[in-house]
Amino acid sequence: MERNRLFQFFYLVVWAAFLVSCAVLGIRLMELEEGDSFYRKMGKTAGSLSAVSSCPMQPAAADVRPIGSGYFGLDAVTSELSELSLRVSRVSIEYPDIAAWLCIPGTSVDYPVMLGVDNQFYLDHLPDGKNHVLGSLFLDYRSHWNSLHGTGFDGNSPHLIVYGHSGSGGRMFGMLKQYELQDFYREHKVVIIAAPEAAYVCPIFSVRRVEAEGDAYLLEFEDNDALMSYACRAAEESLYPIDVCLDHMAGILTLSTCTGRGGQRLVVQAILPQE
Repeated sequence: MERNRLFQFFYLVVWAAFLVSCAVLGIRLMELEEGDSFYRKMGKTAGSLSAVSSCPMQPAAADVRPIGSGYFGLDAVTSELSELSLRVSRVSIEYPDIAAWLCIPGTSVDYPVMLGVDNQFYLDHLPDGKNHVLGSLFLDYRSHWNSLHGTGFDGNSPHLIVYGHSGSGGRMFGMLKQYELQDFYREHKVVIIAAPEAAYVCPIFSVRRVEAEGDAYLLEFEDNDALMSYACRAAEESLYPIDVCLDHMAGILTLSTCTGRGGQRLVVQAILPQE
């Protein structure tokens, strides 16, 4: 009799744990769908049709050159970049903290980039200020991104860092882990970032794992030589060699996300072109 009671108690505990787990999973899925819905609606407000088709087609490798405006490649691509800049203008009244729009052609990365007063708020808040597990993509608050006047990268700080969660299902920066495979890089070589009156096609030159408190997150450099030294070291530490010329680099765009391994981060780094 006592053994039967113990078995029944154990059975009830297991069943209760199962129901609680199902409830937690259900709530989690509903929350993720809520976040997805928010970004879909924001994209429509900004004028996008879908995460993949709305982002400009990736220019051919020959059209991405480190020589001033040559970064923009074909005229058709330049037209699409103007559309990305318009997205920021369209939503900036409702979301005043928006600094830019960032996308990686052919991937799910097609999001607004926020600029807060610190590097904490947008970790767990959507662009409308609502607390949410997905959070937002956001610039390091110490970056000199002149979104107020719409001029984009102003050259005062040569390193722009964009943070984002490694969300499940490739949400936010969750797909960056695919860059650990060189074959994926070969199909997705550029990052596009746009402000109201400026847009940049940024060739990726390094993919690496770094420490969260390491010098990969250095923002200020004494001179161009120091910036070049940093870029060369980043290229050398890349998980695989990437043949990109650094000679006409005005700055560096870094996309940073967690890896699930303590203080280690995955960063994808691209060249900010000269005007």
